[in-house]
Amino acid sequence: MTKGLLLKTIRCLIEEGQQVASTKFDAGRGGVQYHGGRPTGVDPRAFAKWQAGCNNLMRLLGDLSAPWKNVFSGNNSHAYTTIMLGTLEAIEQVVNDGLLISIEDMVRADSFSSLLEQADFLDRQGYFLAAGVLGRAVLEEHLRKWASSLPAPIPKSHPTINDFKDALYKDKKITNAVMQHIGAMAAVGNDAAHNKPELTKDSVSGMLRDVREFIGKYP
Repeated sequence: MTKGLLLKTIRCLIEEGQQVASTKFDAGRGGVQYHGGRPTGVDPRAFAKWQAGCNNLMRLLGDLSAPWKNVFSGNNSHAYTTIMLGTLEAIEQVVNDGLLISIEDMVRADSFSSLLEQADFLDRQGYFLAAGVLGRAVLEEHLRKWASSLPAPIPKSHPTINDFKDALYKDKKITNAVMQHIGAMAAVGNDAAHNKPELTKDSVSGMLRDVREFIGKYP
């Protein structure tokens, strides 16, 4: 899900929550005195529908929803509706400021780092063909996720590294020099995948180093 679509989804839920809050009614029993004020509720059907939408947002956020997901499991009340609304507004601010995306990038970078460590280990053990293939896979997945954030989607159903780097260049995310560098890294991975006899261990080691530096520079 892109940042724009995520913000649109959150904004729709906030507006729906405001409508739910407007259905406030006295939920107390007649003739009963309550300490701290009479309880209030909101339209049950509207609340249930809105709460389901909020929980679906938590599902879409996956592990990133951890700080907030428990907020959306409470019972119908006007006070609880207000709490849920405030939480949605906080999430909107986090996403709008780019903090959620930064967290996601760090998690992704960490997983890529682990894969590259495996590739480095294979390379050190002499399995440089397997290391080259793994390094290329990390590069491709990184470019795929980066390109998925572009406003214009790639029209192909099975895009390649070339499609990703061309799209990023077209959107001015990378320079021509960087595009050529991506091509050179991918070429080493392709040679490993096809067991090209001219491929050397030094070429794979250099490619793994370059992929790591590239991901660090363009998270």
